[in-house]
Amino acid sequence: MRKWSILLAPVVALALAGCSGADAESGEKVNTVEENNSIGAGIAEELMTRDGVTSAEVAYVDTFTAPKSTLVDIEVEPGVDVEALYDEAVRLVWQSEINPISLIYLNVFNPDDPRSGISRNVDVDKPGVVPDLEEKYGPHPN
Repeated sequence: MRKWSILLAPVVALALAGCSGADAESGEKVNTVEENNSIGAGIAEELMTRDGVTSAEVAYVDTFTAPKSTLVDIEVEPGVDVEALYDEAVRLVWQSEINPISLIYLNVFNPDDPRSGISRNVDVDKPGVVPDLEEKYGPHPN
């Protein structure tokens, strides 16, 4: 039994090295959901410093129905420029270390009656989207 464990140790070490958090094809660092959620919490804190923001939540999910997705919900006071906050949220997510990222779902809304706001998504995997994001906000850190 000991002989097998000695022979298998290098194989196990190599297999674990292949799961080190790097995408072998692109060389990108791949974070865990927990790491991405921690980064998202920092983005939410940053958004809370903006005038008129009453709450902000940023969550990362990687499921079959929402793969590599960052969800951003921002609640604002009446009269706040939701377009400007939307743009700021996209910038913060894009310039963050959240990785991998395929979709950014954003909701910026005023919950008062009448409820208003915007709800959009950015499909990073769609052709032409990454060059547009890079032109506007710079490259996404890997």
